Amino acid sequence: MRNVRYALAACVALTLAQPMTIPASARTVTRAERPPVVVIVMENHEFGSIVGSSSAPWLNRTFFRRGTLFTDYYATHHPSLPNYLAMTSGTTSRCRSNECPRKSYATDNLFHQLSRAGIGWVAWMESMPSRCSLTTTSLYAARHNPPIYYKNLFPTICRERDRRYPASLPAQLQPFTFIVPNICHDMHDCSVAVGDRWLKSHVPPLWHRGASVIITFDEGSSSLGGGGHIMTAIAGPHVPHGRRNHHRFNHYGLLAGLERWFGVPRLHRASTARPLPI
Repeated sequence: MRNVRYALAACVALTLAQPMTIPASARTVTRAERPPVVVIVMENHEFGSIVGSSSAPWLNRTFFRRGTLFTDYYATHHPSLPNYLAMTSGTTSRCRSNECPRKSYATDNLFHQLSRAGIGWVAWMESMPSRCSLTTTSLYAARHNPPIYYKNLFPTICRERDRRYPASLPAQLQPFTFIVPNICHDMHDCSVAVGDRWLKSHVPPLWHRGASVIITFDEGSSSLGGGGHIMTAIAGPHVPHGRRNHHRFNHYGLLAGLERWFGVPRLHRASTARPLPI
């Protein structure tokens, strides 16, 4: 019996001496291992004109099935620009129109937070004539480009980080990418079908680089919730498929979710908003 006890004790000691292997599913994912996040902002459509629409087959048959559709999500204001400021800083900084002055707001914002925290980001504006351009053209709407409104991104950060949509994607994405298609491809001046085809072409390459992609709209055509009931969804390799989330969210919640994901403080009205799960 004594020999049996000695053998058991030796076996336990040997087991404890071995390094423990933790299954990948049980490990906490470190920030360095987290997938990149991409936000794509489309324009001016209510939830019902996108979800279930035959004009948006790729969104309905592919994107929503690959992730989570948020069925009760609202824009916060009209017109466009206050929504872009709300979703990136948690406040409109009293901007109530599309004509608010560029390079004028001292408000802290997500882009500045990430820069200060050493977290890489980039804003890609399709058809922008030059980096950090303050000038609207036939296809590029400066009012859809929030970095150019924040004083704390000048003179250097905006020029470095606010870029024209690349002809080919980099092999590795930044931790955060903010994308606005041009005013045709974002459904502002062209049809839902045109925007759906653009997304079908441009989102899968982002997925292939491991990104979780959030698609939202700046505003709807109604004033429900302040700026309309709009479609917002997230999909990607790391997102559970085929989900519908019926909690109420808005652009402040989008910012809150991004700030929680990146571990930076929640700004202004994002501090009390329900964070969008990412």
